[in-house]
Amino acid sequence: MSSNYEIGSGMSPEELKLASWWVRHRPGLHRLGYGTLIVLDVVLWSFILWFLLDTYAISYPRESRITQAIVQHGLNPQGVQSSAPQSIQTSEVLNFQSTDNRQDFLILVTNPNPNWWVEFTYRFMVGGEPTPARHGYLLPQSQHYLTELGWKGTGRSAQFQVSDLAWHRLKPELVERNYPSFVAKRLQLTFDPVTYKNDLTLDSHRVGQTSFVLHNVSAYGFWAVDLNILLYRKDAPMAVTTITEREIKPGESRPITINWFENLPDITKTEIRASVNLLDPSAYLPSNRF
Repeated sequence: MSSNYEIGSGMSPEELKLASWWVRHRPGLHRLGYGTLIVLDVVLWSFILWFLLDTYAISYPRESRITQAIVQHGLNPQGVQSSAPQSIQTSEVLNFQSTDNRQDFLILVTNPNPNWWVEFTYRFMVGGEPTPARHGYLLPQSQHYLTELGWKGTGRSAQFQVSDLAWHRLKPELVERNYPSFVAKRLQLTFDPVTYKNDLTLDSHRVGQTSFVLHNVSAYGFWAVDLNILLYRKDAPMAVTTITEREIKPGESRPITINWFENLPDITKTEIRASVNLLDPSAYLPSNRF
């Protein structure tokens, strides 16, 4: 009885080659693994040492000098805060009785900032009831009348509320680096002559009438111009209305007539204010509309 024994029986030639390769290269692989761990360790400790060095020896002294410079030059938090835009200013709310037991409300708002303009939402609270929310804006160092006309609520006193303020810093490159000159060239709207009379009769009712001519003497046209018209008895405002004139062309003179259905005798002065958002490119009438 005889038996045959073969070395490596049960293993394929590929497995024998792999085992032979592992035996021959195992010391080198161990050395490669140790080297990789050493390199990673060196990188990690180098990062930690650099972080500590930068924090306490480089950045901290530099930042300390910045803080000292701020104190020495008076750039304190109050000084930084003073560069922010100041709040808009408001007058008291005026209330005018209109026809059919309606009320008109008027307020004068002011933006005192020379380098900021603002957009916002506003409404009036009348006897705890809000009027519709409306959009408003104020250009730098400007005043604007805001109104709510024909209100039929029961309250008499009104409070002005403003929200969603969005301040925009004036960009010199967009206003030809001279904002007053930029405005003066564009907003050249005049009103002449302005007359008021109250000897008209309409359906047996005596009404007043304001007439004037709106002149745009600038080289710019506008899609819309808002006009606030106030009537005064001496220095006291007696009535207000707001109208919007569309597509005002450069060089145009447009006659405008407004009827007042309230009985307003002894009116001595008429004030007209025009407003256009000159910083909004979409406010300008394109040349193909002239």
